[in-house]
Amino acid sequence: MRILLLAHAPSIHTQRWARALAGRGHEVRLLSVVTAPGAPMPGEAVGWAGAPASVLRYVAARAGVRRVLAAWRPDVTVAHFLPNYGFLAALAGASPFVLVAWGSDLLVNAHRTPLHAARARWVLRRASMIHVDASNLARAAADLGAPTDHVWTRPWGVDAAALAPAAPWRERFDRAGTLRILSVRMLEAIYDPASFVRALGRLRGADVAFQATMAGDGPLRAELEALAARLGVAGSLRFTGMVDEPRLRELYREHEIYVSMSRSDSTSQSLLEAMAAGLLPIVSDISGNRPWVHDAGLVVPCGDDEALAARLAAVASDAGAAARVARGMARVRAEADWGETVAQCEAKLTAIAKKGAGAR
Repeated sequence: MRILLLAHAPSIHTQRWARALAGRGHEVRLLSVVTAPGAPMPGEAVGWAGAPASVLRYVAARAGVRRVLAAWRPDVTVAHFLPNYGFLAALAGASPFVLVAWGSDLLVNAHRTPLHAARARWVLRRASMIHVDASNLARAAADLGAPTDHVWTRPWGVDAAALAPAAPWRERFDRAGTLRILSVRMLEAIYDPASFVRALGRLRGADVAFQATMAGDGPLRAELEALAARLGVAGSLRFTGMVDEPRLRELYREHEIYVSMSRSDSTSQSLLEAMAAGLLPIVSDISGNRPWVHDAGLVVPCGDDEALAARLAAVASDAGAAARVARGMARVRAEADWGETVAQCEAKLTAIAKKGAGAR
């Protein structure tokens, strides 16, 4: 099967999907406004990466995508993230095409203005299937007019065996002798990384020892580094920038606590990875997180750095922490296996491609 993939090439998630589909014997061609030189699937450049307005990057890519559609004739097109590559697939007339929603595209972006909502509805109506990873995202798609029979709800999932820790949580925590805390969200406002840094400042003020890592990048990095310096935690908090998948797995092995203060999410991929890796999740109390951590982690109100600091400070004396971690690992293995997701996706893409060929 020929699969045309429209997605942000530098993303770990794009690379993972491209490799998985190619690894199952399909011919995968990745088009991206921003390519990833040196990555396993670097992608082919389309569009105008330096456009003054982001939407123009994808409007400019329409002609290039149409040329590939006409000359290469893919069996199916898969577009990741609605406002850019989903919009591009619809704009270029890709058919059949599958939209993979990432969360904020339906939960946040589609509700910014009436124009954003209209664009979302227009793209959703043209997709042969919409893959969402959580029930709140399925509801958001339906509320925007997506036919319910076109919506497939399934977590992307993780390779739990590859992420499994070498020792039980309590043993690793006691050996570390300090709180080792990891955040792997993008440094963007929607993920509220500032609340995490402020919580670390509170830990320092309470003389709680910790080592923290923020893996990810984004427009708030300089501001966060300055905040860490003002709060006196710069020596205990490292900013790694973007990391590749092997380094990300190393980071999970180097920490026992995972934090995300996201203000909006569907099923967070990094949350599933952290749970599979045997970290204790302390996350914001939002609908995307609750089904996964209700008895396998701890929640705090959005934006409440004081509550987050209190949760972190209490981890050492939390007798139930190890049991929560074990339940989380078991849940991810049972409900969010990456290999099973890819197999189900392949079957659905094959059926869509066959139906599309019959309609030609």
